[in-house]
Amino acid sequence: MNDTPKFIFNCTDCGKCCKRDVTICLNDIKEWMEHGMMYMVIPHLSVVGEYGSITIQLDKVDQDDEKVCALYDSEKKKCKVETSKPVSCRSYPLGYNGTNYLIIDKQCPGLGQGKMTAESLGTMRECARDDYNNRENTNLILPMLEALFIKRMTIQSQKAMEELTPQQRDELEKIMKS
Repeated sequence: MNDTPKFIFNCTDCGKCCKRDVTICLNDIKEWMEHGMMYMVIPHLSVVGEYGSITIQLDKVDQDDEKVCALYDSEKKKCKVETSKPVSCRSYPLGYNGTNYLIIDKQCPGLGQGKMTAESLGTMRECARDDYNNRENTNLILPMLEALFIKRMTIQSQKAMEELTPQQRDELEKIMKS
């Protein structure tokens, strides 16, 4: 007899998952662009981390005395981009580590709620795998993009410095020392 509990999850729309840091992948951005939703999302995206280990995350805002995802509408208890949620949100609380599926939030109120069809479990598993693969791909590309942007900004800064008059350079030097 198999004593392993079966994974059952049905979202309760509690918003608990919207209090976590939501990492965005390049495929999420591509999907928002394809669906004409980028205008809703771009004001709430931030690049976080240190050089060489940056990620893109959704900002958090204060709602009801708590920090929540900027795309969460606490009044309606829904995501503002419900039809194009980030893939990490679609698979939550199920995760994937490249080998196994795992529950990434064992305190999620939707765990063990109701019944789960084989189809909905398959969809969640596919989203968890997609999230893992998308994060891996994004993590490979972002450091290169970061280096390219830094290179471009450095070149632009050098050009701007070359165009300064000696007086402007002296003023800039004074500002930098203070």
